Amino acid sequence: MNPKPKMLEWSDFPADFVKWKLDPTGCRLSTEKLGENVYALISSIPGVDNAGFVVGRKGVLVIDAHISIAMAKQIQERVREVTDKPIRYLVNTNYHADHTFGNCAFPAETLVIQQRETAARTLYFEHEREFMLPTVGNDPGIFEGVTYRAPDIVFDDRLVIDLGDEAVELHWFGPANTPGDTIVYVPSAKAAWTGNVTVGSFGLCLESDAPAYLQMISRLVQMLEIEKLVSGHAPVSGREVLGKYLLYFSEVTHEVKKALSTGWSLEDTLKRTRLPEGFRLPASDPRTVFAEGRHSYNVRRTYLSLAGK
Repeated sequence: MNPKPKMLEWSDFPADFVKWKLDPTGCRLSTEKLGENVYALISSIPGVDNAGFVVGRKGVLVIDAHISIAMAKQIQERVREVTDKPIRYLVNTNYHADHTFGNCAFPAETLVIQQRETAARTLYFEHEREFMLPTVGNDPGIFEGVTYRAPDIVFDDRLVIDLGDEAVELHWFGPANTPGDTIVYVPSAKAAWTGNVTVGSFGLCLESDAPAYLQMISRLVQMLEIEKLVSGHAPVSGREVLGKYLLYFSEVTHEVKKALSTGWSLEDTLKRTRLPEGFRLPASDPRTVFAEGRHSYNVRRTYLSLAGK
């Protein structure tokens, strides 16, 4: 058996990191058409997960299963408002509970697909449940009835799903937010689901560092012709967001490398490596604390990674 991968603990996070809020209570998913037979499912609560689905002649492919049985059933309700074709595939864009805990609520004949690094982590279901509990207000009722469901299909770098008259591409371009970040791309609509890779004006190196994130986004830009990005936790956006990510992670990489070459300590680096000007929010904006904490986390992860610690 392979050794257990490193799993996140809240003790890994600095004090100024603001926990994300993923409680789906009262959430309604609305259907947004991105192309012929291609749909995003957008959360009515900012920050709570989006999802999506693609309809082909042979059946339906769903992107992400959400955090609870109730939300997974709502995804299926939205699908049934469009088509009565069977849900043949369900793709998880990463291993976290808000993308995978709804897997168990899909029909037995639905094939669950995960990238290899994602599959290695969904196995530790109980650890993930405890880790994610603070993000839903410590209400265990959100996870009532949820059980682990193993993937039926595991892929490495690329997998193409033929739905008959519609192809869906699954890509792994390397780690960014999580080790197994999966991009779900529909060429006919030039639309991509990015999971937690693109969230807000810059991403979170949750389990990587700035150079790795930069490399992943660079590959994404080079390989896919994208017009619409469906984030796991933000409104649908255009390709221009990717340019901002390239700029942000280039700057963080440069500044941390400079700090290390100068001999700065981690504490000095955190103090001196400010959020780049184009990404700062006014002090009065309630999102400022969240953004600053996320940037501080990225700098910390990158410093420790490049320093070999």
